[in-house]
Amino acid sequence: MVKLEEEQQVVDDDELSNASEGTGDELVDSSEEDEDEDDDEEAIKKVHEGFIVDDEDEEEEEVESHKKRKKHRRKRNRDKGDGEGSRANDDDQLDEDDLELLLENSGARPSTSKFKRLKHRSRSREDTVSREGRLPDIFSDDEELEEEEEQELEARGVSRGEADRNILDEFEDFIEEDEFSDEDEEARQQRKLKERQRVQKRGPRLDTSKLSNVDRESLQQLFEVFGNGGEYEWALEAQDMEDAGAGDQQEPTSLDEVFEHSELKERMLTEEDNLIRIIDIPERYQKYRANLQYASLEDDDLQQEKNWVANILFREKQGMFNGLLEIPFKEAVGQVVHFITKDSLEVPFIWTHRRDFLLFSQEMVNAEGVIENKVHKLLYEDDLWRIVQLDVEYHSLYEKRMNTEKIVEALGLDDDLVKDITSLDTMVAVQDIHDYIQFTYSKEIRELANTDKNREEGEEASGEEQGEEVTSETKSKKHSKYALFERIRSNILYDAVKAYGISAKEFGENVQDQSSKGFEVPYRIHATDDSLESPQDLIDRLIEDDEILFKDENTARDAIRRTFAEEIFHNPKIRHEVRQTYKSFASISIAITEKGRTTIDMNSPYEDIKYAINRSPSDLVRQPDLLLRMLEAESLGLVVVKVETKDYDSWFQCIFNCLKSDGSSDISDRWNKEREVVLQLAFKKLCSMVALNTKEDLRRECERLIAGEVRRRFLTRVDQAPYTPYGFDRGTKPNVLALTFGKGEFDSAVVGVLIKESGKVDEFFKSERNPMRDRQNEEEFQGELKEYFDRNLKYVKPDVIVISGYNANSKKLYDCIKNFVETNRITCNVDDLPTSIAAPPLLNVIWGQDETARLYQNSARAKQEFPDKPTLIKYAIGLARYTQNPLLEYVSLGDDILSLNFYQHQKLISNDLIKEALESVFVDIVNMVGVEINEAVRDNYIAQLLPYVCGLGPRKASGLIRNINSKLGSTLVNRNDLVLGELTGAIIFNNCSSFLNIPFNEGSTIRDISVELLDATRIHPEDYDLARKMAADALDLDEEDTTAMEENGGIILQLMQEGVNKVDELNLIAYGKELETKFGRKKYATLQMIKEELVNNFEELRRSFKVLDSIEVFQMLTGETPDTFGKNVVVPLTVTKVGKSFQNYDQSQTRIRFIKGVTSSMVQCNIEEEKIPKGTNIEQGQVIQAVTIDVFYESFSANLSLLPDEIKRASMSRVVKEGGKWDFQAEEEDINREKARENAKLAKTRNVQHPLYKNFNYKQAEEYLAPQNVGDCVIRPSSKGPQFLTITWKVANNLFQHLLIEEKNQGRFKEYVVEGFKYADLDQLVFQHIQAIAKKVEDMVRHPKFREGALTEVNEWLESYTRANPKSSAYVFCYDHKLPGSFLLLFKVNVNTPISTWHVRTEREGYTLKGFSYPNMLRLCNGFKQTFKSYVSQGGAGGARSRPPPQQSYNYGY
Repeated sequence: MVKLEEEQQVVDDDELSNASEGTGDELVDSSEEDEDEDDDEEAIKKVHEGFIVDDEDEEEEEVESHKKRKKHRRKRNRDKGDGEGSRANDDDQLDEDDLELLLENSGARPSTSKFKRLKHRSRSREDTVSREGRLPDIFSDDEELEEEEEQELEARGVSRGEADRNILDEFEDFIEEDEFSDEDEEARQQRKLKERQRVQKRGPRLDTSKLSNVDRESLQQLFEVFGNGGEYEWALEAQDMEDAGAGDQQEPTSLDEVFEHSELKERMLTEEDNLIRIIDIPERYQKYRANLQYASLEDDDLQQEKNWVANILFREKQGMFNGLLEIPFKEAVGQVVHFITKDSLEVPFIWTHRRDFLLFSQEMVNAEGVIENKVHKLLYEDDLWRIVQLDVEYHSLYEKRMNTEKIVEALGLDDDLVKDITSLDTMVAVQDIHDYIQFTYSKEIRELANTDKNREEGEEASGEEQGEEVTSETKSKKHSKYALFERIRSNILYDAVKAYGISAKEFGENVQDQSSKGFEVPYRIHATDDSLESPQDLIDRLIEDDEILFKDENTARDAIRRTFAEEIFHNPKIRHEVRQTYKSFASISIAITEKGRTTIDMNSPYEDIKYAINRSPSDLVRQPDLLLRMLEAESLGLVVVKVETKDYDSWFQCIFNCLKSDGSSDISDRWNKEREVVLQLAFKKLCSMVALNTKEDLRRECERLIAGEVRRRFLTRVDQAPYTPYGFDRGTKPNVLALTFGKGEFDSAVVGVLIKESGKVDEFFKSERNPMRDRQNEEEFQGELKEYFDRNLKYVKPDVIVISGYNANSKKLYDCIKNFVETNRITCNVDDLPTSIAAPPLLNVIWGQDETARLYQNSARAKQEFPDKPTLIKYAIGLARYTQNPLLEYVSLGDDILSLNFYQHQKLISNDLIKEALESVFVDIVNMVGVEINEAVRDNYIAQLLPYVCGLGPRKASGLIRNINSKLGSTLVNRNDLVLGELTGAIIFNNCSSFLNIPFNEGSTIRDISVELLDATRIHPEDYDLARKMAADALDLDEEDTTAMEENGGIILQLMQEGVNKVDELNLIAYGKELETKFGRKKYATLQMIKEELVNNFEELRRSFKVLDSIEVFQMLTGETPDTFGKNVVVPLTVTKVGKSFQNYDQSQTRIRFIKGVTSSMVQCNIEEEKIPKGTNIEQGQVIQAVTIDVFYESFSANLSLLPDEIKRASMSRVVKEGGKWDFQAEEEDINREKARENAKLAKTRNVQHPLYKNFNYKQAEEYLAPQNVGDCVIRPSSKGPQFLTITWKVANNLFQHLLIEEKNQGRFKEYVVEGFKYADLDQLVFQHIQAIAKKVEDMVRHPKFREGALTEVNEWLESYTRANPKSSAYVFCYDHKLPGSFLLLFKVNVNTPISTWHVRTEREGYTLKGFSYPNMLRLCNGFKQTFKSYVSQGGAGGARSRPPPQQSYNYGY
């Protein structure tokens, strides 16, 4: 086998020795080779050595083909298929009969049968010859054969190695088969296909055509001994399969197989992104409608959407267009809806080219009798964006409604509640119907789903159909939340639900009717019938049935109630009533949590909502941030937002009257109680759901209002043109010199950068002389700056100097630059002005807005553009660029713009809403300005504006740039090429074309007929004819002149040459009326726009560059607002200087004359002497609290005060507390609770020098005294405050008395007051008061009439004693456990009288009973008897229970 491979390698490089030995495909027609090669000996030698003499092209083709087949050279040959570039191997191979015949003729094999070759002749050979258009030339010389062979192999797509590997293929078609007339073409093709397959199965063969020196008989013997390699074919096939698999892996079919999906998504290269590029719908509309099956509505559906959007927008306008303007307003809204849904026009296009539909012209007669046209603006750009949002919302509603209608149609429902789904105009109403269907017809829905699934599975084989259906039915059964109610409805238990006497549907109709009449009509549509059985009897009867679902009485009753409650809950009419009630009478209140009670204080952003109650939805809509802060506080666990209805009880009673029966029997009362229980169950769930929906609806509305405010605030930032140089038109970009020294520290350098009007960074400036240090450094800095102006800015002068920095220290640099300009008389650049200026003004020095520069200095964009520059230089570049084009700088921020704050409450809404609001501003302003498309193609900085062009987006913009570069040679000559060059679709072209500016060069391009001059205007291509007509009218040209003018360069060119101001003489109003009358086209505003564009194309429409005022500069550099640093605001102040004067010789008494300090925001502050309290001692470096009196924002300074009264007034809460909307009672309770907590906290920090003092609370004191002796005590802090103490002493086991001690200062001494007695110190108090009382308690306990135990035990003993001695009176003393330290006197006159109770109070001097004092027990007992006798003699209630006199309340340490 090795020898055969070597021989084959030799054959690969050898020439053909004999034409008769070559294969059919290697035969070359000599007619194609007209130039014969000379019999050069050197050439012949090279041929024998394996080289082919050929021209350069053939050599290149040979090298290329050699490279392609190199890696396949040692693999066996595979069939190449039926491609055009390759020939099938069956054209070159012999079948078995021909091979045997060939072997017989050559003597290699004996003949077997002479009839074996009778077959139809193959037509493949004729096809091959006819295709090549030539006959085989077997007489060509060797060199020609070699060249033709190579060409033939290249044409077939087969390498030389592959062709040479075939075995005996040279005689494949040597003998042609006869073609019989009885075989049709289809049969022949089938036979040829079988032959190819048979040849492929035989595998590759060794080509012996060139083995002229090898005896074929010997070769055949080698094959018989060693085999021909066929036994290893299985291994080669396995290798082929492996190679094919590896080839598939190495050749990915999509980007997803190469890159991560996240990376493709970031670069917008996913399949979804490509679809967005292709679809001829504005990209923003595709994004808004991404989650919808957006349908193009027609006729009634479209009109319904128009009415729906118009009604919502009309309500939001709150009566701005009542009366005469209501109908035009709604028509205008409907027209805009049509533009958006049917024409796919974006907001800028509608605002610019369809503005006539947004206006309403009204003819009015003035006082002089002259008819005037009054134009009303019906819709603004904000309204157009709102209509876009409402369009998406309506299509969501429409989609939900259509899905619900499909369910109704599929079920074939005949239910009044689901017949009028088309009229539902809210998502919750459709959801209510959907929930009703899912609950009421849950069984039918499940059966329908199973039927559909079984129908699909029924198409399978019938052999196992039944078994598969059973299995699939079992698998398709899913748990339903309504499964239990289905079982109840199909069970006898549902008879109890029917026994309520009225169905949920009838109840809903009653509620709907009564609600429409204000619940003032006594009669009802459906009466409620009472059952003959009571609810209890009915349940008892039902649970005895064997088929009942629940045997337990309570379970059955609960199931019945919940079933009827669920039917009421799912009834759409009842839901509608509840929703309408909440919509009209909702009340939103705050319930403070314990965490919120301690967290929300005066400095909290939730201070004004802490005790908010009874807020209506209109209140929250007027102040949208209020609700959002409520919900934010709720998410933090600080409050609970409660949504309730006003006067809920009376409303519930009105609803219940529609359900209860009018019967008066006992059974009716019981059933009405059951109905009330069910209605309460239903309304508890229903009100909870509706309250949540109401809260969510209000949240969305408030978020929309906040987003609208963010849009308006941001619009003021973006809607400003570049800074206008002196003497130039607005919109001209200036040369800007930006200077800064960052934080302004002493070692900070001053850096600057000059940017030309073209945007090129031209010159840099740096000075180490910081003017903050001293006067000398300031002068040296100005000198260096003057040198910089003279040397570097001699030819390129700045039009403005911009100053900014990181803090208020930049004010020093600003003043220094202003002084420099005034001192050196640096004037504005007037060199480029058409007229000379004798006395140009001084160069303007302004503060620069740095919010974009702060983000730019550390951005990746800055690092890429200026990798070797320091951060401060990049900051200065950002300042200059903002001055040249604020719009581009904001656009360049990308997602970093979300870190900027344009509205104080914007953090209350999501970033997605903020991005949508900011994007809408970008779209409006970019399209108002326009984009020079060819500049955008060449400059990536300008290209950032392109995604905001009307109709485009980031994907379509990138695709447009790519197409312009590839198809148009990087230049768009005119707007029509967008369509003619297939760069955009018709809809996108209609949207974007007028906003793509293609300026012309008056010097050269203006004569190019391919340039459309109107492409340099805001005029839309659809109005080009109108513009030419206006130009022709302005030039007084007739139609013939117009035609000739168009051939010679155009009417617009002629108008420019003669003067565009001629269009000012046109009567546009009359022309507009003519267009509307004859053609029905409203073009008044369009005509005016065309006139303005013809006069001044793409005029700057933005407002002038806004120079920051003093308050804005103060806020930018300090971060303080008028709310945080304004009048009457308490601020911390670091004292930098204290002015003192001494009042006596020894300097012991001083007077502070002034205080100077600085705040944390670098504001310089001053405190005058009259604002400093007397006796105040303040040192330098001290931090004090002061209140602002006057703030001077321009100079970054303020006057403060240290007077306590002024600080106290400034510290008071500024929340407006409106009666009825503020919970004053809860606030007062919390204040008292907080005071008690603070007092307790302060008391715990006290340290009384006494052995009995312990830092205990009352529980700890009792636990400490529990094992101690009776009479022992501890002194502890009091919750009353630091001026009080509490003494706790042990009265008995588990009985302790807590006495409040008030500590008073009497000059230099203290006294302690307890129970009205005063003591000089605590020892005296313990000895003379506590121990004295403890002694009296001990005497009482030792008295024979004292009984221990609880009051019940003493009463039992007294009762038993009197029963044993019925004729005797009895009395006894016991502890008063409710008032420790006192006792109870219990007595009975005889066995028949009740026990009477008198209270005995223990004092340090003795005992008190009924207002009389007794020094000891003997006197007390005698006094009791005398007092009782006097009560009896006076007819008092001696034998009755006497109420004790009011007792003094004691503090128990809680």
